[in-house]
Amino acid sequence: MKTISRTLRMLAATALSATVLLSQAVASPIVSIVPNDQTINVGDPASIDIVVSGLTDPVGGFSFTLTFNGVVLTGVAFKNDPGVKMGAAPLDMSGGFAGGTGSPLDSFFVADVTETEASLSASEGASFILATVDFMGAANGLSLLTLTDVVLSNWNGDSTLEGVEVQNGRICVGGNCELVPEPATLLLFGGALGGLAIIRRRRYSA
Repeated sequence: MKTISRTLRMLAATALSATVLLSQAVASPIVSIVPNDQTINVGDPASIDIVVSGLTDPVGGFSFTLTFNGVVLTGVAFKNDPGVKMGAAPLDMSGGFAGGTGSPLDSFFVADVTETEASLSASEGASFILATVDFMGAANGLSLLTLTDVVLSNWNGDSTLEGVEVQNGRICVGGNCELVPEPATLLLFGGALGGLAIIRRRRYSA
């Protein structure tokens, strides 16, 4: 009976922790790649939006690095704040595809200095497009689209928004792009199966 009671208490505590974590995740801004999965052919164009959602405070500036497989995809063009949500005269200090069209995209963008907290909040709302990026399929294969060094500043740039989450994406060129598990993942999976086999063997021998 004590064991059942202890188990129920543990389950209740786990459920409470999960609820707290979920509420924190909902309250955090999310920067995501939309669509997060698409398939094209060699020579075809592909376009993604980098979207921020879950905003409770307006964004006064942002920076990120977008990496992709430069053999599979060619970076064609990008546009920060395509919806003009951050003012008519922003400051764009992006490096672009600095090392060539197969290199990562570096973006650094600051809102128009004449914008206020109220005007940015009204314009941006809870979600808006930070940037649109255009690619072209260069060779058959899979390109993961990975956002790193993602920073969102508050409306006047004197602090950053906390707890920013990132959701990455992928583009498959030519089809047949099933992800192969990494060796570390395979080792983990194999170890788990081995552990289950040992437990089962002990039960049967007991």
